[in-house]
Amino acid sequence: MRKLVAVGTKDGVYLNDDHFGQSKIFVIFEVYGDRFAKVEERENPYFGRHQHAKVSEVLTVLGDCKVWVGSTMGTGSMKKLKEMNYDPFLVEKGSAEEAVKAYLEGKKD
Repeated sequence: MRKLVAVGTKDGVYLNDDHFGQSKIFVIFEVYGDRFAKVEERENPYFGRHQHAKVSEVLTVLGDCKVWVGSTMGTGSMKKLKEMNYDPFLVEKGSAEEAVKAYLEGKKD
C-alpha cells in the first residue's frame, strides 16, 4: 500500500512557521521503509484566509496522505486526525526533506 506524507511549507522547500492549515504549499512524499521520494506539490486553496483552515477543509486536499507533518497544529486538529487514523507529526523547523527524515527517525523509536 502506498504511504504518502504531506509536509506543510511556505515555499515548497521550508516548513511553514504558522499552523499546518496555513501552509502555502503541501509537499507530498512517498515513503517506502526508511526511504522516501518527493512525488508532487499541492497548492493550499485555503492559504491566506483570515482564519486557519479546518481539518475537514484540508482533507479535501490531503485525504490520501495518512501523515501530516508541520511545525505547529492545533491540539484539537491533531486529536481529530488521530481519531480518523491519520498521523500528525510536529517538527520544529527545517526543510520538507529534513521533516520527513525526522518523521521516519521518530517512528523507529
